[in-house]
Order: sequence, then structure tokens, then C-alpha cells
Amino acid sequence: MRFSDILHTCGQNLFRRKSRTILTVLGVIVGCCSIVLMISIGQGINERNEQMLKSMGSLNVITVYAGSGSQGGGGYAEGMGSASSSEAKLNDDAVQSFRNIAGVSGVLSEKTLQYTVDATAGVGNRYVTQYLQVMGVNTAQLEASGYTLRSGRLPSRSGEVLVGEKTVYNFLDKYRSGADNQRTAPGGYVCDENGECRESEGEEPFFDMLTTKMTLITGANYQSPDDYRNVGSGAASGSDTDGGAGQQTSTISNEYTPVGVVKSSGNDYDALGSGVVMTMDDMKSLMAKATNTSVANVSRNFTYDQIVVRAENIKDVPNVESQIKSMGYQTSSFEQTRKELEKQTQGIQLALGGIGGVAFLVAAIGIANTMIMSVSERTREIGIMKALGCYVRDIRVTFLCEAGAIGLIGGVIGCLISALGSLAINLVALQGFSWENIVKAIVGGDDVSRSSVIPWWLFASAIVFSIAVGVIAGFGPANKAVRIPALDAIKNDQ
Repeated sequence: MRFSDILHTCGQNLFRRKSRTILTVLGVIVGCCSIVLMISIGQGINERNEQMLKSMGSLNVITVYAGSGSQGGGGYAEGMGSASSSEAKLNDDAVQSFRNIAGVSGVLSEKTLQYTVDATAGVGNRYVTQYLQVMGVNTAQLEASGYTLRSGRLPSRSGEVLVGEKTVYNFLDKYRSGADNQRTAPGGYVCDENGECRESEGEEPFFDMLTTKMTLITGANYQSPDDYRNVGSGAASGSDTDGGAGQQTSTISNEYTPVGVVKSSGNDYDALGSGVVMTMDDMKSLMAKATNTSVANVSRNFTYDQIVVRAENIKDVPNVESQIKSMGYQTSSFEQTRKELEKQTQGIQLALGGIGGVAFLVAAIGIANTMIMSVSERTREIGIMKALGCYVRDIRVTFLCEAGAIGLIGGVIGCLISALGSLAINLVALQGFSWENIVKAIVGGDDVSRSSVIPWWLFASAIVFSIAVGVIAGFGPANKAVRIPALDAIKNDQ
């Protein structure tokens, strides 16, 4: 028999008993929908977990601290390694070593100014901010480390700096009083007279950071005044005090020109989100002035507070982090947290998949029952086929095709119903039926929290699995059909 003849015979036999075929297909549909929707809910949990981690920071980022553990941040983060060498310093040699690791796309060295910093801007130092974070970085590695500019450009000469997106909203207007002396950033909260607060879309800031120079006020013993209106007036400076090493330190005021705004990366509490970022050379110069020493003296034993290593892919993070730890450094990343959440999600998916698997088992029993009944009813037909010289393998293939066709039809329809069910679940989670929500429910996104996620491979796997269940369930009846002697089959009344 030609394969086309087998398919034609298969179709005829399926439509011969329409009611039985429909009920059997219905069992496959229920089983397919159950397992796809159950797994999709597990995928939705996994997607929400990843969104939660991304909101806390990039999953590709590994933060490296000094091996001695004396640098900030040691010991509190997930995935923290143990110090193995007191000589594992965060210097330029360490930066180069990290860049040579396979799978690393960017290495960003960071140095935070440890002294109190206030800042003024505008005519007559009208706008002021206190306790501003100032960080020195290798600005050439910003883009490779996952940071982009919202506007402007990178610093190209001394005195040029970058600011975070929220930096301008830290400034207060000395000549305004009450709540009117500060502007609310996008995503912030504003409260009315009744104490009811709501999320703000953002107000227009007092000035444009890229067209306004700013002055940083700091010093080794500088103390910010209690009244912000006194910033820059010299009312509280700690000037001409002993720096602790026989040197005189004083309050210094350095003017800088913001040339770029760093796009927020989800963390608005560091200098890259709400502070000032300058080149490492400018940082050394500022530290030298703050301590009344020379740049050469600062550079002599200069080390970084931390180094941010960015892996090209999430899958590269474990290997990169392992190599960095082997060099004697402490590391912090979301890899350990991600693995724990992934294990929990896999457990949930197995439990949910097991529930769907029971429905598939019932569907397989239904297919087997249908095929057994089909063999019993077509015993005479099988005998005639053998008598006419039909190969045994063709008879087997005919019955297997029927069983596989039932699985295929049930799998395809089950996937379509699962897609509609997943869409409905997500629309309920998004609390509204609209074209915009439909697109969000299907496509997703960083700001979309979906309860059910069906990737393309789940559809493909469900259809293949449905066909496999059908073929396996029909294998026994098919073998029974080919074992029937031709003469006995012809004598059968059925």
C-alpha cells in the first residue's frame, strides 16, 4: 500500500464511527489543555521571579569586592564568596584580569567619595542638595557594562561629569518654602492636604542639568549644615581642621559641567541613578584636594571600592563568578537567588505538570480502548487485506496512523484552547479587556506581570507528546491486528 492509501484508509475509519472518535479526541484535548495550562502557570511564576530580580539589578552583573573583605558590601549579599587572599586588591591589574575571562562583556571599576558632599547650582547658588553621592568610574566601560545615556554624551575632558536621571530632583530651591521647594520625580508620590498619596507622573525640574554648571562642596572634615539654605555660604564647613596626619584640610568647592544623563537601571539609590559620576582621574584629583595632598600620593595606593563585571549571557555568570572567586575575591550576584527561585519554580511545574499528566493518562486509555474496539470490529477487513497480499507492516502502520491522528487532532485543538485560556487568565490578571491588554498578555514585557506564559516550544512539545501518546496507546491494538491469522479473520462475521 502506498502511504497516501494508508492515510485515506485512516481518514475513512476515523469518520466511520464519528461519535467514538470525537469522544476520544475530546479526552486528548482535555489532557493537552491540562498539561499546557499547568506548565504555563509555572512559566508565569518563573517570569515574575525574573522580573523581580531584574528590578533589583541586572541578572548578568557580578559585583566584585576586595579579597580581604575590608571593602564595602562584604558578607551580606547572596552568592558571597569567602576571602582567600589578603593580597587580592581591586586595582588596575584586577580589572585587566577580569577582562581576560571568557564570557565577560564589560568591567566597570567604581570608587565612591567617602566624604560628605553637598552641591549647588543656578545663579547665586539658588538650588542646593545635601549628601550627594559622587562616584568615579571608567566611563569608557559604561556602555559595555549595560549602562546607556538618556541624553548628552560621555565626558571628554577634565571637569565634565555625568548625572543620574533622578539627580536633578534632589535639588531644593532655597527661595521657596514648604513642599514647593522640591520637584517630584516620575514614579514618586505626592500627597494632598487630606494625606492621600498617589503616584506622580513627574514634575518639571527647576533647571536643566545639561545646561547648568554645578559646584560640589566637600572636604575630609566637611559637615553639611543643618539648614539646607546655608549650603555654600560657609556657615558649616569644618575648614582648617587637622586631617589626622599633620596636614591641614579645608572645605573645597569644585565646579563641574554635566554633559550626560545616565539612564536609570532600576537602582535609583546609587550615584548612577541619583548622584554624580566622574572620570577616575577627576575622582583622584577631588580626593587629593579634599585631603590636601597630591594626586601622585592618592594614586600610589589607589584601589577601587568595587568592580562590576558584566557577563555576555546569564548562562556565563556561574563560570565567570567561579573564576573570579578562585582569584581570591568576594563576589555578589543574583545567580544563587535565581537558582533557588528556579528550583522552586521547577518543583511547582512538576506538581502542576503531574496533574495534567493524569488527564493525559486518561486520554491514552481512551485511545487504547478506541483502537481495541476498532480492531475487533474490523477483524474481517484485516483478513481480507492480508489475503489480498497487504504487508503486515502496512496493517500496523494503518492502525498506528489512526491512533496518531487522534493524538494530533486533539493536540492541535488542545493547544488552541490553551492559548485562549492563557489569554483569558492574563486579561483577568491585567484587570481589563482591551487591545492594549491583549497585546501585553501575548507579548509580555518588563512592565507586564503575566500569570500564564506559553512559549512556542511548549505548544510544539504538547503536539508531539499528544501524537506520541496516541501512537503508544495504539501500538498494542495494532500488534493484535497483525497477529490475527488471515483465514480466521475472513471467517469472522465482523
